Amino acid sequence: MSRPCWDKTRMLIVRIMAERSVCKHYQVGVVFYRGKKIIIGGYNGPPVGEPHCIEVGCAKEVDGKKLPAGSNRCRGCHAEINAIINAAYDGISLKDCGVACTFSPCYSCAKQLVNLGIKEFVYEISYDDEFEANVVKELFERRGIILRQFIP
Repeated sequence: MSRPCWDKTRMLIVRIMAERSVCKHYQVGVVFYRGKKIIIGGYNGPPVGEPHCIEVGCAKEVDGKKLPAGSNRCRGCHAEINAIINAAYDGISLKDCGVACTFSPCYSCAKQLVNLGIKEFVYEISYDDEFEANVVKELFERRGIILRQFIP
């Protein structure tokens, strides 16, 4: 019997976390880890108590067409931010953690992750905005944060 490597193990977990998402366009799961230990997880979705997008429709759609990234219409919180909030509730420090996520980070999340003091970000699917992805890559490079794609 062969055991999955740690990257694959974490990606399997983030895929399960992503299944909790109620977003019509992106199901995103994330875990923060130190070494082999998973610290906290999260997934994208609206604030607590707010209606789910699958129930009331996507705020990023106009006449059935998805608005571009940066439209600021999304009612959801990103998975990374939800995980940070989950950790804050319990007083858990995420400094020096690695992050495994289904998608590469958007620029807004990347800035917050830099301030949090993460060491690496491993993702499976590239963010669909090439310009924003390049800005994130450059930011992480300047800050010494490893950004790498997990390829199964």
